[in-house]
Amino acid sequence: MDYPSRSSGRSRTCFICCGVFVALIIVIVAVVAALLLTVYKVRDPTMRINSLSVEIPSSGGSLLPTNMVATTDASVKNPNILALHYRNPNITAYYHDQLVGQSEALPGVAPARGTVMMKTKLNLNITKLLDDPRFVDAFMKGLIELNTTVFVGGKVEILSVSHHVDVVFNCTLTVDVTTFSLKNQTCWQHMWF
Repeated sequence: MDYPSRSSGRSRTCFICCGVFVALIIVIVAVVAALLLTVYKVRDPTMRINSLSVEIPSSGGSLLPTNMVATTDASVKNPNILALHYRNPNITAYYHDQLVGQSEALPGVAPARGTVMMKTKLNLNITKLLDDPRFVDAFMKGLIELNTTVFVGGKVEILSVSHHVDVVFNCTLTVDVTTFSLKNQTCWQHMWF
């Protein structure tokens, strides 16, 4: 009569134990992958300019002022489950591909699934605007179209790993010159890791 050896029982137990361990690792990897692809998937934030006001500061002793100050009240909505920590956003304004203003906003944090308000001042160079003959025509018609770009660099932390994120917001703004207020806006954004 042959009895099974003790070594075959141990190898069978070891084989079952390794199989359970490998199955457990596969389940953990699948759960982490599912979380990263659904819950922790980074989505594009959205930006909206709530209000815009333009002031022409006193020109001192000169006949014509050389700049205007555009104050914008914008909101950035972060749809992600993670907070976005951003550095000084760089803001530029163009009139028909000519740079007419540039500014930086303060750094901050866009909270997870929350909205952060940004108030910025942008100096617009009147001399550069007047150099373009289309500006005078648009001013006489009462509507000026400006293109603005906001570049935001920051970081998002996913499972204790920090990821660099760059977000660019491009907006086309129509400004009513009779009230120096925002008439219309069209914005799009793009994000890179």
